[in-house]
Amino acid sequence: MKRVLIVIAVGFLLAVLPFIVSGYWLGLITQAVILGGFAMGLDLLVGFARMPSIGHSTFFGLSGYGVALAVTRFDVAIWPAVGIGLLLSLIAALLFGPLAVRMRGLAFLTITLAFGQLTWGLTTRWSSFTNGENGIPGISRPSFLWDIETVVGYFYFTLLIAIAISIFIIIFAESPVGISLLGVRNSDTRMSALGYNIHSRRTIAFVVAAAVGAMYGILNVFYNKFIGPGSLSWQLSAQMLLSVVVGGPVSLWGPFLAGSGIVILKTMLIGTTQRWPMVLGLLYVVSVVFLPGGIASLLPKVRARFEKMFRGRVTE
Repeated sequence: MKRVLIVIAVGFLLAVLPFIVSGYWLGLITQAVILGGFAMGLDLLVGFARMPSIGHSTFFGLSGYGVALAVTRFDVAIWPAVGIGLLLSLIAALLFGPLAVRMRGLAFLTITLAFGQLTWGLTTRWSSFTNGENGIPGISRPSFLWDIETVVGYFYFTLLIAIAISIFIIIFAESPVGISLLGVRNSDTRMSALGYNIHSRRTIAFVVAAAVGAMYGILNVFYNKFIGPGSLSWQLSAQMLLSVVVGGPVSLWGPFLAGSGIVILKTMLIGTTQRWPMVLGLLYVVSVVFLPGGIASLLPKVRARFEKMFRGRVTE
């Protein structure tokens, strides 16, 4: 319950941003919230279940393509198209997940990469249906309680959905299933001896993480009003996996901060230097070497330092 209240409090703080920052920065922050939330969902798979996936952008992109194709090819209304996009990603997760979670370590990493490349190749080669590498433009945003065609309106829409998804993730993580996943993460042999179905627990984590990725994929396609093969690329999956590592697995909020921060930092670097991939890669290495527990490991240290300072002042 405490973490849910923190999410709501942070949401209220972010709600004042339209009064502080420009439209450009607000749009960038909206994109950062989307990818930060995507990384937070991936933490359920990487952190809680210890299954590092490098193909999770598949579900992020499939939901977006589901919406785009339903609207542009079959003239489906926006909200039903959202349901089709989510359903498409969930079906893919339910079909692929039970097979993939039987793998461990490098084998799991490889099979998720292969699945991701398969879907990416399908969208690029089936140009008569998906428009290939040119993607699908002109996707309109749905009608809502307020106008979300504006930068400010869509920011508030994204923030509202992100808060709801974050609360769902926290409730799941603190549920018996989420807690048992931590047991599976630490020792699947011991949990199996206690009578837990390891395969079903891993499958649930896979499907839930895929569902979260799918929801953020739909937010992304409405933000850009466009969907292309890049939304299914292994590079995006790798970026999200690194966000979980840099943020701190299992913490949930750490991957969110890292995922959001990388989006903003990457945009700033692109406008500053052509060698931005090198700079970003160096920052990844530095983060892993000097912060092996991720950004989340800083909180106890900062809290301890402030408590020490406070106690010192009280003693004086």
